[in-house]
Amino acid sequence: MTNREIGRAYTEDARIILNEAEASLSHGHYHRAVRKCQESVEMALKGLLRLAGIEYPKAHRVGRVLLESTVAQVASADRLREIVRMADELTDAREEAFCGTGETSAAALFTREDAVDAMAKGRHVEQFVAELAERGFR
Repeated sequence: MTNREIGRAYTEDARIILNEAEASLSHGHYHRAVRKCQESVEMALKGLLRLAGIEYPKAHRVGRVLLESTVAQVASADRLREIVRMADELTDAREEAFCGTGETSAAALFTREDAVDAMAKGRHVEQFVAELAERGFR
């Protein structure tokens, strides 16, 4: 598969995962919604990097690569930093959304507001990636 094919597959997976997050939110599984939003954002950004022909680290955080990549040439610096901040915030929540804290379950740690905030970040990143893909990383 080419980078473009992989990138398109990743961005499609990201959309599907974000829909799963929405379903988790609607069922009151707030920790799962946060976790799925993080997964979606990670896949979307990795897909964008692949569309641009850029290899990324096999890690959950790709923000530094994004900021130093050719993506920075087609997106405003402020918007790109905002996207990276959102992705990092979701990544920070990822571990607790999976496992809790040891004293508290993941389900008990996250509220509806947390899940709604994560969904907003996920949708924002989805839109950002779609806009850039449309503008030049096809």
